Amino acid sequence: MKDRVLKQFENHSRFIGIIIICLLLISMKANTLMANSQRTTECRPNETIPLLLNSKFAASNLATVKVIIWFDNPKLSIDHLAKPPLENWIWSSKYSQAGNGNQALTISGEGIVNKIQELQVYTWYTIMVPKIAKEGGRIYFDERIPEGLDISAYLNYIQAQPVQWTLSNNLISIAAYEQHLNPSVKVGKDSLNLQVLSRGTAGKGETVLAIPVLLEEF
Repeated sequence: MKDRVLKQFENHSRFIGIIIICLLLISMKANTLMANSQRTTECRPNETIPLLLNSKFAASNLATVKVIIWFDNPKLSIDHLAKPPLENWIWSSKYSQAGNGNQALTISGEGIVNKIQELQVYTWYTIMVPKIAKEGGRIYFDERIPEGLDISAYLNYIQAQPVQWTLSNNLISIAAYEQHLNPSVKVGKDSLNLQVLSRGTAGKGETVLAIPVLLEEF
């Protein structure tokens, strides 16, 4: 009897969680359509830089930012990395087995940044996107803050259209498409270029912004 009650409670909680996510996404869709209709008279507050610290939703003053570059051909020369995004920025590299049988190369670097440095790293990232693509690689931007964030409000603020979402225990993940962001990736039939994951509440927990998608574990 006890097991049956617990199972019914778990199913009920999961059902409520799904309903909440659906309501949030419907609200975001309505707000996005309204914002689009007003675009000729209003300027979007965060038009080209959808970052966490510089949004109005994060209480944190510092974030951990990581840049990850992935190649499936380790023989490629990457002279561009001689000029890192910040001082004291250190690159590390590792080799792994790629799906095509080649030995893949992953290069990553990270740092603790304030609002100004956050913008510097992101600007560097946008400059490097076409350069790394020309070399045959892919580059990822990963920013994390030690607090939970209202993902629906954040995505509505940057006018990103939710594409895919998951809810697991206290973790919410929404992959979205923002028209000013490059590059985008195909996941099934959907195009997306950013992913936000959050767990916990303001003051505790963790939120990650991944562009174009999350590459490392959260």
